[in-house]
Amino acid sequence: MMVFGGAYTVVQMELFERPRLSADELASVVAEVRNLYWCIRNTRRGIHDARRRQVYRRIAAYKKRLLVAGVSKREMLDFLACCRSKECRSKGCLGCMDRAAQLG
Repeated sequence: MMVFGGAYTVVQMELFERPRLSADELASVVAEVRNLYWCIRNTRRGIHDARRRQVYRRIAAYKKRLLVAGVSKREMLDFLACCRSKECRSKGCLGCMDRAAQLG
């Protein structure tokens, strides 16, 4: 730990090589996360709570996989906000770039 101007800064050493995702793997993970958020939006609260918790746990696993693979936290948060909304919120999130390329 280092001290700069009264605040602590933690420097982390990377001991392992980060596993990189290919473009196809990234596209499949993004599509799966988008699909899982659709499932959450379309399940009834109170009746399907166990199912919703299960889906949130699966999303957390995908989120961790993307963060370990090197996707920036800001990019991840923008993508998740876009998935939570019914319509696309920003034109530059992970899923929107793929769909924009497909549309031409």
